[in-house]
Amino acid sequence: MRTRTLIPLVALAFLPQSGWAQGQAEAVTLGFQNGEQWLPLKVDGSSLGVRFEPALPEWQVRQSIREMPGLAPGQADHVWFKAGHTVYLDTASGTTPAAALALAEAIRQQDGVMSASPRMFALEDPYYLTEEILVRWQVGVSSAAVEALTEGLVETATLDYMVNPGRVYRVPLGEDPLAWANRIAESGLVEFSIPDFQLLRVPYSNDPLFGDQWHLENTGQNGAKAGEDMNVPQAWNITRGDRSVIAAVIDTGVELGHPDLVNNLVQGIDVLGNDNHPQAENGFLGLFPESHSTAVHGVIAAEGDNGIGVSGVAPNCRLMPIRFLSEFLWPAPTTQDETDAFNFACNNGASVVNNSWGPAFGAAVPASTAAAFENCVQFGRGGLGTIIFFAAGNSSSSNNNNGYATHPLTTAVTASTDQGRLAGYSSFGPFNDINGPSNGGQNGITTTDRLGSRGYSNGDYANNFGGTSSASPAVVGVMALILSTDLSLERLEALHILFSTAEKIDPANAYYNTFGHSDKYGYGRADAAAAVALAASGIQKDSIQWSGTTQANVGDSVAYNYSNAPANAPFQVYASFNTGGSIIGAQLFDVGSPVVVVGSGTTSATGMGSWGGGPVPPNAAGQTVYVEFGAIVNGVAFDSNVVALAVQ
Repeated sequence: MRTRTLIPLVALAFLPQSGWAQGQAEAVTLGFQNGEQWLPLKVDGSSLGVRFEPALPEWQVRQSIREMPGLAPGQADHVWFKAGHTVYLDTASGTTPAAALALAEAIRQQDGVMSASPRMFALEDPYYLTEEILVRWQVGVSSAAVEALTEGLVETATLDYMVNPGRVYRVPLGEDPLAWANRIAESGLVEFSIPDFQLLRVPYSNDPLFGDQWHLENTGQNGAKAGEDMNVPQAWNITRGDRSVIAAVIDTGVELGHPDLVNNLVQGIDVLGNDNHPQAENGFLGLFPESHSTAVHGVIAAEGDNGIGVSGVAPNCRLMPIRFLSEFLWPAPTTQDETDAFNFACNNGASVVNNSWGPAFGAAVPASTAAAFENCVQFGRGGLGTIIFFAAGNSSSSNNNNGYATHPLTTAVTASTDQGRLAGYSSFGPFNDINGPSNGGQNGITTTDRLGSRGYSNGDYANNFGGTSSASPAVVGVMALILSTDLSLERLEALHILFSTAEKIDPANAYYNTFGHSDKYGYGRADAAAAVALAASGIQKDSIQWSGTTQANVGDSVAYNYSNAPANAPFQVYASFNTGGSIIGAQLFDVGSPVVVVGSGTTSATGMGSWGGGPVPPNAAGQTVYVEFGAIVNGVAFDSNVVALAVQ
């Protein structure tokens, strides 16, 4: 069962809550209000991020850097430069955090400088401030209040949520964006007000080559263990995908002209380069060309039965390329870029979104990005909900600090090998949901590559793709087949199908719990054939009958009866204030998040019995509480109908 523990970071309010000017003599930790969460920022004195006016020529930027005090030798000659993007400068040896803050403030006053910031760490990932802040006002806030709080700011862009769009403001030259963001947040009139940081996000690294694609059908090729695959050809007997199902790929640029991709591509966007042409770039001086996204696209939906190359898991579905990253890790995206990428995907028809990337170390999700997740889940696919997948990571350790993979609105994918075991590099942990095949055994993943010699191989296809970067799009392809089978499926219904049909691989080492969940494999490895078959036949819900108290006062006891439950099975009773739905033990329940367990026990030998609870708590006064019964047998969950309890 996937749950969330919310750490009360607001308890850290004793940390400085204003901008750089406060306590610079000893300031090491600043912070900002990331939605409902106070996020501390630890200042690092060894690096600065500076953004110059885009119109400045490179020679003038380098001359300005050469004249800056407090930097390490040779920065003007060695820095990577691209107009309009942040350049990263090493400070002189021994620069303290307070000195770096003062140096950045001085540089911000120089002509041609738009922003300057020391490197800051939130959790484990580095951030650099830019000259902009991202704000989403609460619905109903007056224009007069907005104007009063933003006087002196320039509105430059919109965060394109389908309801209540956010706004992007540029702070006056030389002023502190962190102080501006916090000042607006303290007004209490916003859903969020956060700096637009520069981020460090990294990629998690009759078709003639079909026989090499063991993840689709594993016959024991090249030392693989036969049967350790996703049973994809069997799923193709029902569907190869529907053209209306679009998988967005937020990643590096893609080889737009690849013959195995071109017919399946729809219009994408380059949020990093600010244009509508997400073509893979060739790196710097031929180094670090962008290859990652082309491989990811091919795993999901390379065209099938076209007589060339490979096939994707869902070869008849379409792909939406969104360039958000550079293979060189520079230029780096901003928080606004990240938010725009998700909003573009879900506002333009994406059914599912693949993210084979994540924070380099540990990072919280920015409030503006979290709002974009909500935008996708609530309004994507015409209100059915877009499904967001993230690679679990390649840390060989727990990913509990990866706010993206562990977010309650995303689905995290770990990696297994062609031997049916967890890949040695794969991250793991209690918040991972599902597993997909990748490298780490005898074989890598065969997929599309950059044309010619610019990619992972010297040809147009590569057989060495891997990491959770490959596991995630493999599972996204299965989800695309599920949605193609039944276009009316709601998001949680589709996830229930994916989770409940997953294969429980490596049972001796997986440690599947009572709910059928493993820290290594989630609910198991995705099984395309079983998932598509269930989508075609219809999901089974409410198999247990549940009845009882429908009205009560605060302090009363309640009593309920169950029947048609599995015999002698552990059960739990769940309560919620909504019926938005939840996945519990891979089963789709009616009660919505947050769900509270209010009772437990073991069912009778006849599968019939009663349960009583209470007292009804004061926080339920005047509300409707929804109560549902669930039982677990061998890791399989069974749910009941929901009973509405009106509390006086």
